[in-house]
Amino acid sequence: MTVKKTLRGLAVAVLAFVAMALLPAQAQALDSTTWVQRNLVGIGYLASSGVDGNYGPQTTAAVRSFQHDNGLDEDGVYGARTELALHNKVAEVQRAAGAGADGAYGSGTTGSVTDWQRAHNLSADGIAGPATMNAMGVARTVQITAQWKFPSHGWSVSGQFGCLDQIYVHESGWKVYATNPSSGAYGIPQSLPGDKMATAGSDWQTNPATQLQWGLDYIKGRYGDPCSAWSFWQAHNWY
Repeated sequence: MTVKKTLRGLAVAVLAFVAMALLPAQAQALDSTTWVQRNLVGIGYLASSGVDGNYGPQTTAAVRSFQHDNGLDEDGVYGARTELALHNKVAEVQRAAGAGADGAYGSGTTGSVTDWQRAHNLSADGIAGPATMNAMGVARTVQITAQWKFPSHGWSVSGQFGCLDQIYVHESGWKVYATNPSSGAYGIPQSLPGDKMATAGSDWQTNPATQLQWGLDYIKGRYGDPCSAWSFWQAHNWY
């Protein structure tokens, strides 16, 4: 009996360890306030003087601004979804700059970005603000992400983006995690069911670029262009 209990206890411990190891990033401990601030400084949402370890009004405003740009609920709270989006955005910058893409904007990343800026005749401050991100080909907002996909669909931004904006403002408010409580439609394009977007990428639940790729492909295939889709939406209240 003692041996059985011991083995049972060992099995439980092993299972618990495995379960913890398999937990998604969202369930892990969040970044420290200092690292949140460093990442926000690194991509131009917070002044460098804001790295003080205090999650006060300045940091809250910076987080809210980042959330707005990245299709998240704009509550100023640094939760798992915001952490994932921030790490991913920093990692995009790091890859563009030739730094290790670990999602943490430390001194090594600052140096790599500075070198990249010098090589591309930009102000070499080590901060990947809007101008640097644009030059790197890193979309700062979900709207820019969509716009950069227009040429591959044969659309002009000037002629079609206003219509797409109207569709997504009405459908989801450009929110990545938007879920219709009645139908279950999901994401920025309100795919029904949501897992249809898996054809564009396995990260369809969390990645705005994947959602937008699927959404623009859907509009292209069904309506031809966003303005035709918007005309249909206005007549039927769906698209």
